[in-house]
Amino acid sequence: MDMHLAGRLDGAERGDVVTGVIGFVRTNIRLIAGGLLIPNLLTLLSLTSVVDIGLPPRTESILLYACVAMLARQVRFAIVVPLFLAVLAFDLVRTLALMFGMAPSEFLAAVEHAQRIELFAAPLYVVLVATIAATTIASLVCLSSRAALAAASAPALFGLTLAFAAVDFVGNLSPHYHLGWMIGHSEPVRSAAEVSGFAAAAGEGERDVVLVMVESFGYLRDPAARARVAAPLRDPALARDYAVTSGHTMYYGSTTSGEMRELCGTRMYYRDYVAQDDDRCLPDRLARRGYRTVAVHGFVGSMFERQQWYPTIGFGQSVFGAELIKATGRTCGESFRGACDADLAALLAASPPAEAGRPRFVYWLTLNSHVPVAPDQARTNFRCGHDGGAFGHADVCRMAELWHDVFNVVAQLARDPSLRKPEILVVGDHAPPLWSKHGRAQFEPGQVAWYRLQPRGLSEPRMREAGLGAVQ
Repeated sequence: MDMHLAGRLDGAERGDVVTGVIGFVRTNIRLIAGGLLIPNLLTLLSLTSVVDIGLPPRTESILLYACVAMLARQVRFAIVVPLFLAVLAFDLVRTLALMFGMAPSEFLAAVEHAQRIELFAAPLYVVLVATIAATTIASLVCLSSRAALAAASAPALFGLTLAFAAVDFVGNLSPHYHLGWMIGHSEPVRSAAEVSGFAAAAGEGERDVVLVMVESFGYLRDPAARARVAAPLRDPALARDYAVTSGHTMYYGSTTSGEMRELCGTRMYYRDYVAQDDDRCLPDRLARRGYRTVAVHGFVGSMFERQQWYPTIGFGQSVFGAELIKATGRTCGESFRGACDADLAALLAASPPAEAGRPRFVYWLTLNSHVPVAPDQARTNFRCGHDGGAFGHADVCRMAELWHDVFNVVAQLARDPSLRKPEILVVGDHAPPLWSKHGRAQFEPGQVAWYRLQPRGLSEPRMREAGLGAVQ
């Protein structure tokens, strides 16, 4: 009897333990779900192979969400909601700023231009917005009952949060996000215009000058992939007239930062630089030498106020999307809908119209390779399919098709008799801000590609002195 009773008591104790564990889990599940699992769902996915998504480490945001959840055990829900939304705003600004290579202050300044972008034309952005909205609502539902949360264990949430933040930092730390909060303001400027010798040659002999800044044109790690993109520059007829050299240089920031780097040799924010412009930018210098200067961009001129600051740095004429589309009759792009880069060769060669005795400087900022890239809009066909073909990623392959289109236009400009064998530089603004880890891995972190087309005539010794290498 005693042994039988002991067995019953042991069974009861085990049942109590199981019941206690289940109760503990039930008590804590709302707190852990609302303060850790749901608001960090995208990061959880990024740490698995289920979805190919890449995010920078979100250490501060992960800790802040947990702090709000712990406060929800003590304060009214009316206080929890604004606190949670404030952390969400911080999280979005910090994460997106790093994703797009911008300082947070510059990202906030860029938000005012968001109404010019057709955000919901891109399925990717629709899914992201829907996911953020759903996780926000679900998190707040979990944190809505103070009575249910009061019995939960704050130390349990705290311990799990620290462990998850550590795993996130180790798992998502990447040189693609090494730019930091200041976005290289303390680093020396190494523009492609300088390192290629283009800036020094621009204006020599009053030869026409063309600078092409290519959207999201990062430096592909695969030499064969680079060769496919720049294939139009290897045309034998072009090689007879031009020495083609190439390389890569470091970038910081977004598109306007790339423009400041190549046009003005500075890392200052464009608004700050324009406010104290001292006429040192390339279009200013060429305008003083009698050049007619024009900037061409396939999007709206009000985006980042280009229609205002382009004239300030020396452009006598600016041509934007509406005027280009009127001439070409075609639009391209997804969220950034505008003129088609592949259609612009003739317009670029005629802008500004040739004038006897006056050389021209044409600056072209391309558009169509903005992320996310619209499929099936390039004239080039690399047979991207679902796996990206030879480029290893579908989005990278689609961008490569569009970059190849740009190089076709560049080759046409080089041969156009109205431009009189111009000095030409093609350079990326920044690497593509892809949401895919695998996609970003196709590019050298922190680097953009450049190609210089130099009219034949520079001696081989001078080319070696300038450090110019063969086309890659």
